[in-house]
Amino acid sequence: LKCFCQSASSAPPRRTLLSRAPPRAALAMLSRLSSSTTLQAVCVGGGRRAFAQSAIVGTLQSKIQALAEKKTPQFTKLRKDHASAPIGEVTIGMCIGGARGVKCLLSETSLLDPMEGIRYRGRTLEECMEQLPKAAGGNVGLPEASMWLLLTDEIPTEAEVKALNEELHKRSTIPQHVLKLVDSLPKDMHPMTQLSMGLLALQPGSVFGQAYRSGTMKKTEYWKHTLEDALNLVAQISPLSSRIFRNVFFNGQHVAADPSLDWAGNYAHMLGVNDTDAFKEVTRLYLMLHADH
Repeated sequence: LKCFCQSASSAPPRRTLLSRAPPRAALAMLSRLSSSTTLQAVCVGGGRRAFAQSAIVGTLQSKIQALAEKKTPQFTKLRKDHASAPIGEVTIGMCIGGARGVKCLLSETSLLDPMEGIRYRGRTLEECMEQLPKAAGGNVGLPEASMWLLLTDEIPTEAEVKALNEELHKRSTIPQHVLKLVDSLPKDMHPMTQLSMGLLALQPGSVFGQAYRSGTMKKTEYWKHTLEDALNLVAQISPLSSRIFRNVFFNGQHVAADPSLDWAGNYAHMLGVNDTDAFKEVTRLYLMLHADH
């Protein structure tokens, strides 16, 4: 459900789903919203845009907020007590080698260990593969579950991953102007160039951008709107990428999405290389290994 409440201004009122309905009908529509859904409002262009927030996004926000509240005092103390402490030295070889081996960033989401490889939130990829939820009949930890782990420092439950996948499917629609753009691009243009153009063309739908332009968003709320944009992009990048792939290599013969599949499995399905479970599994594996990128 999306409804727009126009503020008092010289602009004519916009007709929307609720404005087309009689007052009682509009109230009835609101009352039928599931108890798992809450309404949030964002001020946009002098008005307020209300949008429905699913239960799984609320859960994700709560977990991220709890983790931030836990970590912030630690970071504050670290900066206060050890701000001037050295953490290593920089050599000429490091500079010539493109800053290889220079320790200059604090990160808890992932770590590239020279001996053990990548760790997600302190877990090796082997541990992630064992602990993360998997697709039915699969053996690979789902990349969308890896995203949850990176954001919350928690292994999601099967129910949480199922709800997250449903949420991503709901957000996966690509605006027509973006489809028209990517379909018009030369087939010999590099696919990554096409993908960059397609992603940039999604900017008008940015929740953060709209809230920022309203001039009322607090800095403490930046992360919530950034999370909304991140979820939208994760949802939209698979149909956008697969469309570009099919345009370049299959003459624009596209494969419709299958909402019954997980995020990565559906991406493999839309690529249309083949429809085997093995191809879906290797796609899940590849994307799980690169989930922190």
